[in-house]
Amino acid sequence: MAKKGELKPMDAHEQEIRENAKYYNVILFQPATSSRHAMSFELLEHAKKYAEVTLSEPNRIRTAMIYAVNEYGNHAMMGSMDRDLNWKEVVPARYK
Repeated sequence: MAKKGELKPMDAHEQEIRENAKYYNVILFQPATSSRHAMSFELLEHAKKYAEVTLSEPNRIRTAMIYAVNEYGNHAMMGSMDRDLNWKEVVPARYK
């Protein structure tokens, strides 16, 4: 039985991917088109800076999403950044 405060199963799996990430993919979303893989970085800080610079330029990109990728190619979202450069980190769900 699940205990209060424990991560839910899928969130626990994704958290393990985040903690063991080998690199980070930046995915850009532009309305009326599909999302596109832009760049990969070994450090999260570099991925976030790339997203910030890209969103600061005049373009139609609405959001940059950053995913952690582990050694097996599994991925989990780290967070997203909007046009106002607000970073929204993923918060794993826990049992209440």
